[in-house]
Amino acid sequence: MSDGVVDITILGAGPAGLAAAYYAGHRDVSVRIIESLEQLGGQVAAVYPEKHVYDVAGHPKIQGQALVELCAEQGLQYGADVLLGEEVQSLERLSQNGEELLSVTTDKGGPYLSRALIITAGHGAFEPRKLGIEDIDVWEGKGLHYFVRQKDVFRDRTCVIVGGGDSALDWTLGLQDTAKHPIALVHRRDNFRELESQGRVKILTPYEVRAVHGDGHISAVTVENTKSGETEEVECDALITLLGFHSHLGAIADWGLELEGKRQINIDPTTCETNLPRVYAAGDVAGYPGKITLITIGMGEAAIAANNAVAAIRGEKVQPKYSTD
Repeated sequence: MSDGVVDITILGAGPAGLAAAYYAGHRDVSVRIIESLEQLGGQVAAVYPEKHVYDVAGHPKIQGQALVELCAEQGLQYGADVLLGEEVQSLERLSQNGEELLSVTTDKGGPYLSRALIITAGHGAFEPRKLGIEDIDVWEGKGLHYFVRQKDVFRDRTCVIVGGGDSALDWTLGLQDTAKHPIALVHRRDNFRELESQGRVKILTPYEVRAVHGDGHISAVTVENTKSGETEEVECDALITLLGFHSHLGAIADWGLELEGKRQINIDPTTCETNLPRVYAAGDVAGYPGKITLITIGMGEAAIAANNAVAAIRGEKVQPKYSTD
């Protein structure tokens, strides 16, 4: 890496990206990982670190953060260079000392040069859907939350959770042993009434949040009954909005890659190579007919991508390097 060139650049540090780093490092190639988030673990770490995952091979049940830590321990053991908080921008091909290299830039640096590229960017860059309230962004860091990363952040706090999907319901139940009762669940449709019986949950349906109040920190929200038009002020220390996410490929979509649908990169599932030479994809971002988006599938694709990338770099036949001793 003395000249800044690595064998493989991996875009994304979720489970698939870390798996690719392991398989590449195990094949004795140098690796650089570029991750847009400020932490390892991708969407698992960002969205559900304290929830349990049941469909990862070899783990009947494992907490999201524990899975991330194990993936990082495995994937980084060969000394991969890790760049966090950098979102990729451009991809170019250039010649250096008679060798064709891939050049990637980010919003913070580059060019980062490598001989092959593996894209494991999950669903691409994702950002939370926000409440349609003017100046809602001013409350970020002052009681407004888009994720539940650590349950203890909400210990003994009065919480209002907004949303009607699985995450909103899961965290209304998941914070029962942490937050102050009752937890208010606000949803625009008339669901969830059966949860209110023991006084641990206050169901506000069909309601929407219309205003946020506080002096330096959130202290209450105004909610409106969408049928009657009546409003109510609900005191809270934390407003947790779980309204889903917008996801997009960002600048990657402009690289000339063939897409599978709107948010996946089409790959050959036998090699995980894209239509661009020496550019591979694995995990949720990779698509082909019949694709199943599971963490376990992404890890398998990461091994295929890494082994094919190594073979292409070295001009040799694709083969696994078994890891038993």
